Amino acid sequence: MANAADRKSVIAENLGDIGLNEEDTEKCIGMLRDDDLPALERFLGSYRRSLLESVHECEKRISCLDYLTYNIRKNGGISS
Repeated sequence: MANAADRKSVIAENLGDIGLNEEDTEKCIGMLRDDDLPALERFLGSYRRSLLESVHECEKRISCLDYLTYNIRKNGGISS
């Protein structure tokens, strides 16, 4: 069975993998250490919503890019 230090390292690595900075990673580990799972779930839920908002913004930009490309092809470029 993994010891507490190993578990902390694995969790810290996972938190880094999802894009959390070092300060937020330590905040999450502190919540785990304090057994404050409701606060951790709220924090991670908020972070997830933020990531999803970024994804939607990128999807919107891609759609606009696709529309622009379509119109340029359809109209043969840009004329003055």
